[in-house]
Parts: sequence; structure tokens; C-alpha cells
Amino acid sequence: MRRAAPYVVALAGAVAVTAAIGLVSTRFQVPGLSALYLLLVLWLGATWGRGPAVAGSVAAFLLYDYFFVPPVGTFTVRGPSELLELIVLLAVALVTGQLAGSLRRTQSEAEALAADERAMYELATAALRSPEVTVALGLLAKRAVRLEGVSRFALMAMDSGHAVALAGGELTADELRQAAWAFDNGRSVGAAISNGSVRIMRTRPEAAEPAYLPLASGVALIKVEHGHPDDSGLRMLGALVGLAGLLLDRRRAVLEAERARGFEASDRLKAAILSSLSHELKSPIASLRAGLTALTAPQAGLQPDQRELLLDLDGQANRLDRLVGDMLDLSRLEAGVELDREPHRFADLVGSALHQLRPDLKSREVTVDVADDLPPVEVDELQVGRVLANLLENANEWAPAGGKIAVGAGAGDGMLTAWVENDGPAIAPTDLERVFDTFWTRRARGSGLGLAICKRVVEAHGGTIRAENRRRGPRFTFTLPLARVPATR
Repeated sequence: MRRAAPYVVALAGAVAVTAAIGLVSTRFQVPGLSALYLLLVLWLGATWGRGPAVAGSVAAFLLYDYFFVPPVGTFTVRGPSELLELIVLLAVALVTGQLAGSLRRTQSEAEALAADERAMYELATAALRSPEVTVALGLLAKRAVRLEGVSRFALMAMDSGHAVALAGGELTADELRQAAWAFDNGRSVGAAISNGSVRIMRTRPEAAEPAYLPLASGVALIKVEHGHPDDSGLRMLGALVGLAGLLLDRRRAVLEAERARGFEASDRLKAAILSSLSHELKSPIASLRAGLTALTAPQAGLQPDQRELLLDLDGQANRLDRLVGDMLDLSRLEAGVELDREPHRFADLVGSALHQLRPDLKSREVTVDVADDLPPVEVDELQVGRVLANLLENANEWAPAGGKIAVGAGAGDGMLTAWVENDGPAIAPTDLERVFDTFWTRRARGSGLGLAICKRVVEAHGGTIRAENRRRGPRFTFTLPLARVPATR
């Protein structure tokens, strides 16, 4: 009855207009009374759309022909003029009804779109203001299942490669695996987002299997029954999926911030422990070395085998002293110790490092390619000397017997680029970045602090350091700032 009511009103309206025209025509001679039908058709189209307007147009055409077009009382037409009048009436009525129906559809769509936007705005405001992301995602899931044809809407986050259900109810193990696959491969399953709207894709129309939409930080599961939502519902569903993506990104950012704060606190604690331990060990180690040195003196009267044992202990104490010194230097660098920068010739810095390591490098062939006319660098002499010494020690350790070590440098663009390379095995590509991590080493007796200190020192000067594999072996390249020399007039 509700669907038939507009058509009943259309027919009744056409009869009423016909009666009104007949009543007026018996008393007055008023031309153009047929335009009253157009008003009826326009009202029908604006109120109920195209169907009732067409029904009213056809009814008006027949009634006007029967009662007012000679010969009256029949559906025949006397002449061409009367036929033309009827055709024009029908055409104008149909066009008017079509325009009115289109206007009504456009208005209805605009009102529906405005209502959807208001609802989406209110939902987005409530979700984004919620301090708990899980609660906000639950609001989205509840709103989605209220759409016609949507039976399930679940949201999952990807944590360490595993799907974790956050909203929309419990998920089966198979659904979690399917969601993880869709996220890892970046491929939608059963649905897609197109122009802000969800597009359902089924291989079997009768099946109502869940669809999976991968997002930046998770996956949305949507289950749509056979009678899927209309265009408005699919647009709303697409908007909900987009908002869910934003909330999942916010959750990931919060988790990463918390993890970063935990790492930062752990690093601070580690640095504090290392600094304290280094300071506490310095004095005992110095006393131990002094005692060992005194015992190895001829006046101690020890046997040769005893003196050899003490010399070995002294070497181990020296190694421990260097390790503690490295730990103390690293903690100071990470704390942001102020550098004592002055202009220095890079050739002099290289010469000092080679002189310091002369006993260790006496069996190596070391080539130096550093021009004397290089511009000076503005650096902390002690710290940069430590960088060169560590890189040379590293090259000496990894170079094979009879292998060569090369040191070089060049200037350009306000920076000096220097390198230390050696013959020997290449560094694994996966380790080229890790070699500068604290306590990371491939050596059996290494502490993993030498290259880490090099990185901290170079970066403290505003430079960079990297490792690469060359034809002859590994090369470590670093940059340092050139001294600001006043311009000559």
C-alpha cells in the first residue's frame, strides 16, 4: 500500500484537475487550462520522483483527450492540431516530471551525503578524542555493523609480524593467518578501496566470506552479506576503513614512542654504569700495573719463569686498562663532551698515529697518500688521533700476513675526506653498518668499542664515517671539517 499510494494520488490528482478544468470551462473561456496538469506533474515529481510523475502525465493525457479534445467522449482525435496539442501536453508533462524527479533525487542524495558526513564527523571526533585507541576502534566497528548488509567489521594490528585483534569480536586462527598474509603481501582479499568507497569482489556471489583490507599498520576484516550496502553505505564503509587506518597508525606511533623511551632509559642507565665502573676501575688497575712493574724489576729477585708469568699478567692488565679507557671515552662522548678544536695539519695527525703504533706495524707495509698542502682541519687533536689509531689497529688485525695498509686523504666542499684500507677478507654486506655498533665485533678477543668510538668522534665533529668493500679489502672512509682560514686580500 505504501508503494502504491503515490500512484493512487497521481490518478486522483489527474481526475481532480480534469474536474476543475471542466468546471471552469463551463463558465469562463480561459485558454491554456491544460497547464494545470503540468503543475500536478511537477508536484508529483518533486514529491515522489519519476514514477508517479509519469503516471500522472499519462493519466492527464488520456483524461484531457477524452473530455476536452473533439470529438468529446472518445479517445479519437479530430485533426492534426488537436493531436499536436495532446503530444505537446504529454511531452511537456513527461519532461517536467523527469526534471522534478531528478531534482528530488539530487536533493535526497545531497541530504543523505550531508547526513553521512555529519555522522562521520561526530564519530571521528569521538574516536580521535578517545585516549584509548582500542575504545575508538570499537566505536568504528559498532558503527560499521549498523550499515545495511554488513554483518562483521573487525580491526587487527600487526605486532612483530602477528595479527592482534583489537575490535570487532574474536577472530579464528585461520582469519588471523589470512589477515597476516594480506598485510605481509600488501594485497586485498575480497574487497578493495576505490575512490573512497569499498568495492566488494567475490568469486562466488552466493558466498559470504570475509574480505581483508591491508592498512599501513593493520588489517580490516569486512563481512558483507549477499545484499550488500548501497553506494552511500559503501562510501561510509570506506570512510570508516580510512579512519581505522589513522587510529592504527596512532597506536603504532604510541608504541614506538614508548619503546624508544624504554631504549633511551636503558641507554642512559648503561652509560651511567659504564662511566661509574670505568672511574672505579681506573685506580685499582693503575695500582695493579705499578705493582706488576715493580715485581718484574731485577731487584725483586724472581726466577725467570716467574718473571715471564708476571710479564704476561702485565700485558693482560694493560689490555684491561685500555678496555676501561675505551669505556670511559665512549661514555664521555655519548654524554656530549666538549671538543677542544684547533687547526691541525692532517699529515701531522697521521704521523703521530703511525709513530704511536710503530711497534705493532713494524711488520706491515704502510703507504700514506696525504699531500702536505692539504688545508688544515679544525679538530680535537687527541680525539682524531684516537680515530686514526683505532682504524689502523683494526686494519693491522684483519690484514693477512704480508698484507698492506694504506692511508689517504683529500679535500673538497669544506670537508676533508680520509680513508684507511687494508688487504684482507671483505666485510659481510649485512655487517657494513653494524661494525660501528657498541660492543659488536667479529674478533675473538675484541671489545667492540674501537669502531664505535670512531663513529662517535667523527659525528661529534660534524662528519660521517662508513665502511665499504674495495677490491683489495675493506676501506673505512670518514670526513672532518676544514679549518676556517681567513680570506687573503
